[in-house]
Amino acid sequence: MAFADAREEVVFYVPLWIRNGISLEQFDNYWRDVHGPVCARLPGQMEYWQYHLSAYDGGIFPEIKNITINTDPADQFLGIAELTFSTVEDRATWFTASAILMDDEHNIFSKAIGYTTSMGNTRTVLSRLSEPYPNGPLSEMRYHILLRKEDAVSVEDFRDYVRETLIHAISKRPEVVQLRYHLFDAIDLSRPDAQGVEHVEKDGKDYHAAFEISFANGLDRESFFASKEFTQALTDGALMIDMIKPCAERFAATFVRDHQMTLAGQRGSSVAQLVAELGALNQIRDDIGSLMLTNKLEG
Repeated sequence: MAFADAREEVVFYVPLWIRNGISLEQFDNYWRDVHGPVCARLPGQMEYWQYHLSAYDGGIFPEIKNITINTDPADQFLGIAELTFSTVEDRATWFTASAILMDDEHNIFSKAIGYTTSMGNTRTVLSRLSEPYPNGPLSEMRYHILLRKEDAVSVEDFRDYVRETLIHAISKRPEVVQLRYHLFDAIDLSRPDAQGVEHVEKDGKDYHAAFEISFANGLDRESFFASKEFTQALTDGALMIDMIKPCAERFAATFVRDHQMTLAGQRGSSVAQLVAELGALNQIRDDIGSLMLTNKLEG
């Protein structure tokens, strides 16, 4: 179903770099099955997604004169955690409780750069996804596109361009099945340091906005990237945009939905995926849920 999202929300949007010395499989498994369920238990969240990404080395996103497409290997993060909150106060509550996650970051991340948005600066423009709360493989081709503004451009002018020109042009194209954007505040520096994990971005490497976009298939994606509306909107932004960082999702996991833990949040993403694949209805009964969450049977 297509809709314009009028709900009130703020986000915490965190690109994540894999720690040296571990495999991609270890990164995926630990993040989705160990770190994720711990995070899901913290207070204040409305939604919590993990997006597991592929490194981008070029060849798909259109090249526009004067705009850099970031393919630097050092800048290839392989995950994005996206947490939504109904209020700024709920997000502050989560930040206070999240200190417990800092020691765990060291196990899989080398860098975690946290971006926040203020009320009104995150919006879902369109959603026709077959599963907006996935856990595992994706039916659509889904991308995150991060944008860095030119230093000489003001934050206000850049946000106006993103909202009124770029997002407006994208929303007109029939190939797009999902469109969601974020206009970032300054990088969040309030989180405690974690051993060996960078929380501060290097000069010239931070981003000022991002949008999430999805297509039903590769033909639709290529038609969109070649469209006059999209290429013209990017060309119009050539003096606004310094750098673009595209990221393709490999798979995703949803740990919190509507302020409640999903089965992935309760048991781990891999377990939830297996339960769904086998149709193990008994595993989603209230008595087993209570047993797993409280370590005792109710009644």
